[in-house]
Formats: sequence, structure tokens, C-alpha cells
Amino acid sequence: MQEIKERLYTIEEVLSGRTAFRGPLAHELCFLQLRMISECIAYACVIAHEYIEELQTPKFQKEWSADALMTALDGLHQDFYPKPRTMTVTEGRVNLEEINVPFLTKIELRKLNGICGDRLHRGSPQKYAFNPTPERLAGDRESIIDFSNKVFRLMESHLMTHRDEPRYILCRFRDRGVPVEVWFAATGNDVEVASRKG
Repeated sequence: MQEIKERLYTIEEVLSGRTAFRGPLAHELCFLQLRMISECIAYACVIAHEYIEELQTPKFQKEWSADALMTALDGLHQDFYPKPRTMTVTEGRVNLEEINVPFLTKIELRKLNGICGDRLHRGSPQKYAFNPTPERLAGDRESIIDFSNKVFRLMESHLMTHRDEPRYILCRFRDRGVPVEVWFAATGNDVEVASRKG
């Protein structure tokens, strides 16, 4: 989660002009961050569900493709994907509420992975171009901003559900200089915090 957070801040810095990158090179760097973020999300899903025996096999432990990991997880635990929630923590208890803004869905993660692949590869010599049109640059910038915002809303505060037991992993981004917070929780009438990692 911390890596995702840092990569999102890198995109923000590039798009705001606080780096030396401009034009297509700036967008290429942003798409690279988004591609790495999509892989981080897929890996985080595998790590969060490492109790599933099938995920312990060498086949999954060596898999690098975010798409392949997502497909495999879907077959093992259909509710494996993070669920964004507004989180309020008081005296060892957590109150969770669904959010009403767009976030990066499981389907959109696969779409993002594909778009980043298209933008980060040169393609054929026939299609090669270093200086995209202003319309293409504007479209890419809009796409980067849209996906970055959706990733942030997904990751800012979310839970992941255990396949076999009423247990959860809760994660929350904080300010940039503050580590991501992770809790392991179980349900009662409310969600009870069992343990917490900084």
C-alpha cells in the first residue's frame, strides 16, 4: 500500500509540473506509475489472501501478470478485491460506510493494465510517433487524472474480506509523510480491531 501511495504522489508531482518531465515523456512516466500500481494491487490481493492453499503453489508465487493473478483470484474467491469504505476509528472499534464516488473497480483495473501496456510500448514501426497530437496529449492527461483519482479512492480507506471466516484486513492511507495503516479485524456487532500495523 505504501508503494501505491508513493507512486500516486509521483503522478501528482509530474502532472503539476514540479519535475523536469513534460509532454509525452511526462505522460509516459505517469502511465508507468499506473502500470506498477495495477501490479501492486494484484500482488496485494494475493498477499492478503495467502491463506488460500492454491496461492502457495510455485505457479502463483512466480506469476508476474496482474491480469493472470486477477483471473486466478476470481476463481478462488470472488470477493477478493478491495472494497473502499469511509473509516472511523474510535477506542478499538471501526465504523465503515460505503462511499458514493467512482473508484477503480476490478474490471477497470484490467482495463487500466491494458491501456498502460499500449502507452508504454512503441508498437509497430508503422505506428511509431514520438510527438503525439495535442488532442492525444490532452486525452492521455485526462485518462491519467481519472485513473489516478479512482485508484486513490479505492486505496484511501478500504477493507478486504477473508474467504472462509468473518475476518478482514483494513487499510488506510494517511498524509504523505505518515505510513499507511493496516488493521486485522473480526466482526461482532461492529468491526473490532484485533491488531494494527503501522
